[in-house]
Amino acid sequence: MTEPVLREWLANALAECCDGEVSARRILDADCTLAALGIGSLALVRLIDAVENELEVILDLDDDSWFRDLDSMTAYLSGHVSPDAGR
Repeated sequence: MTEPVLREWLANALAECCDGEVSARRILDADCTLAALGIGSLALVRLIDAVENELEVILDLDDDSWFRDLDSMTAYLSGHVSPDAGR
């Protein structure tokens, strides 16, 4: 999965995880933290579950710096996701 595809997948998954309260477009366009977008801890827990199940990546929950914003999530996961993940 390329970085642009992964970034879009994450934005869509995150929008679903917050029950549509924040749109994928808004997440993609944002230049701020997920918290500043109003994305709470429950949505992040749901996202972690989706990433681990759908992308088959085990996340390091001891280091929370990777899920500060969409760009940091994309950068972190791009090094861990197989090319066919999410298909």
